[in-house]
Amino acid sequence: MAPLLLESAFAVAVSGGADSLALALLAHNYAMQHGLTMYALTIDHGLRGNSAEEASWVHDTLTKRGINHAILTWEHTCPVATKIRERARSARYDLLGKWCTENRIGSLLTAHHQDDQVETFFMRLAHRSGLKGLSSMRTRRTMPFGMLLRPLLGISKKRLLATLHGFGCTWREDPSNENNKFERVRLRKHLAGLYAHHILTPDAIAASIQKIQLVDDFLDESVAAFFKIHTATYFSHHAFKAQHNVLQRRLLGYVLKQLSQADYAPPDDVIDRACLTLMHADFKGVTLGGLYLKRAAGNMIEVRIEDRKYVHKTS
Repeated sequence: MAPLLLESAFAVAVSGGADSLALALLAHNYAMQHGLTMYALTIDHGLRGNSAEEASWVHDTLTKRGINHAILTWEHTCPVATKIRERARSARYDLLGKWCTENRIGSLLTAHHQDDQVETFFMRLAHRSGLKGLSSMRTRRTMPFGMLLRPLLGISKKRLLATLHGFGCTWREDPSNENNKFERVRLRKHLAGLYAHHILTPDAIAASIQKIQLVDDFLDESVAAFFKIHTATYFSHHAFKAQHNVLQRRLLGYVLKQLSQADYAPPDDVIDRACLTLMHADFKGVTLGGLYLKRAAGNMIEVRIEDRKYVHKTS
């Protein structure tokens, strides 16, 4: 908890599962020791008939231990039939973020742990994610309300279960955690087999993820250094060409994030083709994610919102 540098009231998301209950109890101890106020927040998602009862159970369990607790209800009038986990996750963060904003809480802790981190890595690997995706989850993430914090990414599920036993606290299992229709559940079961045969270990994979994160951080720092000299709308063609291809792609990703009005980022292969086009000595212009990158005077690249009436044939 110490590296999180918590100096004011904070919140913890608690589902009633082992992971989040362990986090709530540990964080409560930390708050008590450091004179901080902690709030536990539970979402009644309404996806199962007993969801209200589960949320009430969490409330009773935590309040008996002197923990401030609130139940937030996801109001949805139509059945959630498709992409259940994705929609529930989005609604959960919307509700948690809104509560934090309304109550002036700038830090929200979640119980993602080492096993979750490893599963995320392999899921993204299966989907051919780039370096940013393979760096998986981070301890800190900026959100509209403040910071999302994950203090348990280096802690195994096994240790969290032992923690709950130490506290003498029971928990509720989410039935969906055993449902094979979910990719994460299928992957978890396959990884358990690999761990049992000592083919892989979570510690070794987590260590490799940390090394990927270091490279990802270096690229982000390099992008920040580049755009201290240039701007997203106007930068040197020569300086761009001088960068490694990996950094070139990250630079274009930054430009897209700052300027593009598209709902989704272009696929990696589209960004790769744009990089190749920009490398041509006779480059004149290229479109990318609703932007038009145009060769300008003084060997500069000018970026503007694409207007198809005025975009010339690209080189």
